[in-house]
Amino acid sequence: MADESGTSADPDLELVNALSGGDESALDKLMARYAEPIFRFIYRNISNEADARELVQEVFVRLYFNIKKFKPDAKFSTWLYQIALNLCRDRAKSRSARQAAITESLSAHENADDQLIRESAIEKRTPYNEAITREKMSALEDGMGTLPSDLREALVLTVLEQRSHRECAEILKTTPKAIETRVYRARKHLHEWLAKAGFIFLVVNFF
Repeated sequence: MADESGTSADPDLELVNALSGGDESALDKLMARYAEPIFRFIYRNISNEADARELVQEVFVRLYFNIKKFKPDAKFSTWLYQIALNLCRDRAKSRSARQAAITESLSAHENADDQLIRESAIEKRTPYNEAITREKMSALEDGMGTLPSDLREALVLTVLEQRSHRECAEILKTTPKAIETRVYRARKHLHEWLAKAGFIFLVVNFF
């Protein structure tokens, strides 16, 4: 549904207004709608399940106490992702050994998200294919861990979260052209890193 200006109405605005007016049940509904997407976004940025779950809770605590600061000239989801992004950045700054964070177990990955990245095709599940998928996930996560934060954030939002360059730019407070450039640089970096690491099949299949 679009308003008179031709832009789509924010589907969350009714719940946001209800929460701002004191209806705490609206918070539960917003959490039901966004807890998993926000978890996936945070997890993909910090690669630690326990920390990601902790930060999800903090996102909604901040949402609750700052709801009156939300301005409806921006989409609620954009504002919420900005809160999550700021928490990711704060957590990264507080962890001097961020780059040495260990890869979570495969089961943790599968509980957090069906795939670390969108598969280029649906593969028949066999022990061999599942082993290859684990190798792909591990290699890609390692590669993404080598990206500078600005490139990783842009890649996560556009490729993994499948958000438009415009919305990504709003979340990261930059321009769509800057997002396009960052995604290009991130892909190039991953191409080179995966090739050097010997994961040629990933370069061919995913990028």
